[in-house]
Amino acid sequence: MPEPQNPPPTGGAFDPDYYVKWRPPLIPPGHGRRIVRIAIAVLAVALVIMGAVALWRSNLIALPGGRGDIVGRVVAPTDGAVVFVLPNPTEIPVAADGSFTVPNVPSGRQMLYIAFSGMAWEVPVEVPNQGSIDVGVITVEVTAEPAR
Repeated sequence: MPEPQNPPPTGGAFDPDYYVKWRPPLIPPGHGRRIVRIAIAVLAVALVIMGAVALWRSNLIALPGGRGDIVGRVVAPTDGAVVFVLPNPTEIPVAADGSFTVPNVPSGRQMLYIAFSGMAWEVPVEVPNQGSIDVGVITVEVTAEPAR
């Protein structure tokens, strides 16, 4: 039988209820390090699993060759705006209502270009893998005439 961790006081006053109040430790002596190591291992495995799930859901690890679509709307003073991305430099005309869809864009960080009247605007876009991103409404306006 293991000895109590706090032996009764020697000398002085003796407490007759000492052994009645004494409770055995929750972790038996000699097992503390083993239980702590097991708990750390379980928590480490759980943390790795949670991190992997979070990374998978965040689209930070896009699958190689993954593709997505870019959709949005351009508001320009007149018709004639086109949009394109450099991995696929085919210009896509903007519809009469200003809407556009750039299909089959490589996933990851891309630059969307809006060209209008000899000028271009750049919009950084994070294209999801096998999904589509809505860039919203892009207002294109000329604030100054080019120097001649």
